[in-house]
Amino acid sequence: MIRRSAHRPPQRRRLSARSARAVGALALGTALFVACRGDTADPATALPPAEFLVAAGDSTYWVNASAEGLRVRSAPILLTQVDGRLYEVFLSDDGAEYPDASFASSQLWARAIEARDSVQLFGDSTVRTELAAWRRAHPRDTELDPNDEQLPDEPRTIVQDELEILDVHGPYLTFEHLLNLDVDGGAPHRHEGRRFVVDVRSGRIMSLPDLLGAPEAQRAMQAARQSLARLIDSIRTAGKAGDPRAADAMETLESFHFDSTSFGVTDLSRAPAIAFMIPGKGVDGEALALHVPPIGVAAPAWWNVVRTTLPTWTADSARVTWERSGYDVSARPSADGDALALSLVGRGRTAKAWPVATVGAPAYQLIALESPPLDSAARSALARAFDVSTASGGLVQRAVWRRAPPRTGRPLALARFLRVRHSR
Repeated sequence: MIRRSAHRPPQRRRLSARSARAVGALALGTALFVACRGDTADPATALPPAEFLVAAGDSTYWVNASAEGLRVRSAPILLTQVDGRLYEVFLSDDGAEYPDASFASSQLWARAIEARDSVQLFGDSTVRTELAAWRRAHPRDTELDPNDEQLPDEPRTIVQDELEILDVHGPYLTFEHLLNLDVDGGAPHRHEGRRFVVDVRSGRIMSLPDLLGAPEAQRAMQAARQSLARLIDSIRTAGKAGDPRAADAMETLESFHFDSTSFGVTDLSRAPAIAFMIPGKGVDGEALALHVPPIGVAAPAWWNVVRTTLPTWTADSARVTWERSGYDVSARPSADGDALALSLVGRGRTAKAWPVATVGAPAYQLIALESPPLDSAARSALARAFDVSTASGGLVQRAVWRRAPPRTGRPLALARFLRVRHSR
């Protein structure tokens, strides 16, 4: 199957903060207290003690169940846990608008929730460099308010980059960087896209041997090259058979070259996998990419903790479950698949399921907080992180769930990507 995202010309990007969408009855940043203690005389029907963070849709839900009842809070925040510490990951925007030029850039950050300082995980200097050069060349142009609704839609100079968080697994965050550079009267246009894995603790960009060790990294790269060759062969075969989409794709096949550094970490049935993004160029210089199917790899030592945060789906996809020592958390998708009914379930054959919330789909990870329990400092820091994320409108961009086929017509105006899946 060949998938091509819809082409959109470069557009001026507003610099307002990204906002995240909450699904269900819980408003972002609010806490809901449900007085549902249950029959404490019967352990099977009693509300099981539990505290956890569950990431689903565009939000993270903080759930606390105790003898006092069930309390739930939500916010547009992305958190991950490393060595017992919680880290918040977020994006910031910067740039400038002029009557005939638009500059916009994104930076990726992480912060241990108890720390005051943030670590920049990624930031491309191209936009800043081009903006400084443009200002020197146009000293009399007046900067515009980026929130002005009357901004021209087609400036002749557009320099923008975009970061998209794809997934996070413990200390390692996967993201894509897209760069679109069109300078009127300047150097040839640049349109590029790559995938990266970064350590949220230090901002170190990780190589495949760093994550898996040299032998397993070599095996994964060899498997990716073979998969890419099969994909290209299938496109050529389809093109010769008269498939118009494949015939169109064949015009750009020679531009794709395997890049062992353009990859991300994903998971298949709670096991680690590597998803390579193969960069290429369109006939007009636009950025394209081939996405080979994820390649399963042997689990490194750091994956043992990650596995406990990942859900298990039933064979019929009717329910997703996280199993903990004293309780389970389950979620059932709505008929349209856009929402999940989240429940807390005690142990035992007659255990009762306690409704928690209706949350956005899909479900990503669950971070248990009761073992070891949060101390007072960590609890206060987590509450502050929820407060700040809600007040700022949410600078987090949630991951795209890569187990499903990639979206077509992705809401990015910076580049067009060719997405190819091999159909069996």
